[in-house]
Amino acid sequence: MDIYDSRLSGNGWKVRLLLSQLGLPYRRHILNLADGDARKREFIQLNPLARVPVLVADDGFVLTESNAILLYLAEGSRLLPRTAPDRQRVTEWLFFEQFDHLRFMARPRYLVSIAKVADKHREELDYLRGFGTKALDAMERRLAQSKFIAGDVYTIADISLFPYTSMAEMGGYSLAAYPAVRVWLAEVERQHRFIPLISQ
Repeated sequence: MDIYDSRLSGNGWKVRLLLSQLGLPYRRHILNLADGDARKREFIQLNPLARVPVLVADDGFVLTESNAILLYLAEGSRLLPRTAPDRQRVTEWLFFEQFDHLRFMARPRYLVSIAKVADKHREELDYLRGFGTKALDAMERRLAQSKFIAGDVYTIADISLFPYTSMAEMGGYSLAAYPAVRVWLAEVERQHRFIPLISQ
C-alpha cells in the first residue's frame, strides 16, 4: 500500500505508527506542504481537500482522514476490540480526538514551534489553549482510572491521541499538571514497534 504524508504531520505519524505495530509493509510518499505538494493535481485527485495523510491500498482503494485510516487498517487486529461496548468506547475517543483535541494541540504547535509566529497570534493561542486544556483535563481524568485511554488494553484510540498530546509542549502547554497523561505517554512509547515522528 502507499501512504502520503509529510515529515512533521502528527496525523501521518498515527498511520505510520499503526502500520509499524501491525508489521504491515508500505511505500511512503513524503509531501513538502510548504512547497505546495498537496495542491498538485495528482494529489488533489486522491484528496480534493489537499491534506495528508492519504492511504492507497493495493487494490486502488483510496482513504483519507487519519482516524478512518486507523479503523480500516486495524480491522481484525488486537488494536480494535471486537465486542460492541469496547469497540464503541474506542470510537468515542476517536471522535474526541478529532473534535475536542486535534485542532487545539496541532495549531498551537504550528504557530509556536514550526512557523514561529506566536507573538502575532497571542489571542488565537489563548483561545485554542483554553479548549486544549479542557481536552487534557478530560484525558487526565480518564487515565487516572485506566492504563490506556479506552480501558486497560492498548488500542488505536491511544495511537490516535498520542502524537499531538506528546507534542503539546511545542504549542506552549505544560504537562506538569497531568501526571496520568505523562505516565500514559511513556507507556505508549514502550509499545512494541513504536516509532518516533522522524523515523525515516
